[in-house]
Amino acid sequence: MIHLLNIEEWAERYKAGDLSTAELKSLHTALDEDKVLNTSFQQALQLQFLLSEKKSTQQLRNTLQEVATAHKASQDPATSIITSVKKPLMGMRRYWKPISAAATIALFSSLLTYTFTKDNSQKNHQYTQLQKDIATLKHSQNQIINNLNKPSSTPVVSYPGDYSGSGFAITNDGLVATNYHVVEGADSVFIQLNDGNYYKANIITANPQSDLAILKVINKDFTFGKALPYMISKSPSSLGQKIFTIGYPQDNIVYNEGYISSERGFNGDTTAYQLEITSNPGQSGAPILDNNGNVVGIITGKQTNTNGTTFAVHANELLSMINGLSKDQKINLNTKNRLNTSRPEQIKTLRDFVCAVRVYK
Repeated sequence: MIHLLNIEEWAERYKAGDLSTAELKSLHTALDEDKVLNTSFQQALQLQFLLSEKKSTQQLRNTLQEVATAHKASQDPATSIITSVKKPLMGMRRYWKPISAAATIALFSSLLTYTFTKDNSQKNHQYTQLQKDIATLKHSQNQIINNLNKPSSTPVVSYPGDYSGSGFAITNDGLVATNYHVVEGADSVFIQLNDGNYYKANIITANPQSDLAILKVINKDFTFGKALPYMISKSPSSLGQKIFTIGYPQDNIVYNEGYISSERGFNGDTTAYQLEITSNPGQSGAPILDNNGNVVGIITGKQTNTNGTTFAVHANELLSMINGLSKDQKINLNTKNRLNTSRPEQIKTLRDFVCAVRVYK
């Protein structure tokens, strides 16, 4: 069983491909259930790759050094001294090959160092979308039994999909916002509510540029049960503003809080925010809310190799997409906020309007 005391051993075996199917299943389960363990494992795994790359680089450097040493030893010691002042050009020609070899080795070694450093610098600044690949994870037996006992109007799904993300209601009658990359190329899409029930949905519109999509539950009788308690903010949020989110990086809903650390997103994107908030695969499409419970953004991704640097597209981008719908798709948005309460009460209310998005491809 993996734990913090043997996590380096598990990371080394995982990288080497030495884990059995049962061990892989146990590993995925443990990492999904323990966020601290998950973070520590990712760090240990990154260290394994770093050491492997550095070892390969050092081996190449050692080989080059051996070649240079052998080349130097093969030269006649008598030819290592220029004795003729009258023929400097001839002397330079004599030394040109060994000097060139040494210079080439030094240059190549420097390039290796630069490439290694640059490659790791780029890895630290990559953008990672936060959809969760769950094709290899089976649904729990209890959930399968629960699905079999559902009314016939509710789809029976024995597995949670190939990929998953998060979404949130934008109307009471089954319209849900999520990320475009979560549902891109989907054969079928389901939303899963906090009570565990699944509902099939269609994609009614999507915008790859803003990475947003709007889904509609197919069941015409579907409702979220109550009027929406939040509004989608039209105004930009300020630097330093406190924010929070709930989403589905796990099978159960997860809460995180933080603040807006930059008014621009990845690579200076003016349609997004940079946030300091914990985020994990499965949280793509989760709403970002201010202290009053207004939706100010939608999580899209995070910066690789960081714990908290997360990016969210402006809520105004979602409003623009809604306003661009045809007349027969017109959406009447909620105009009253009912979330100006304590944080525990806010979360308790929001649980019924934030969902997991399960995707089959």
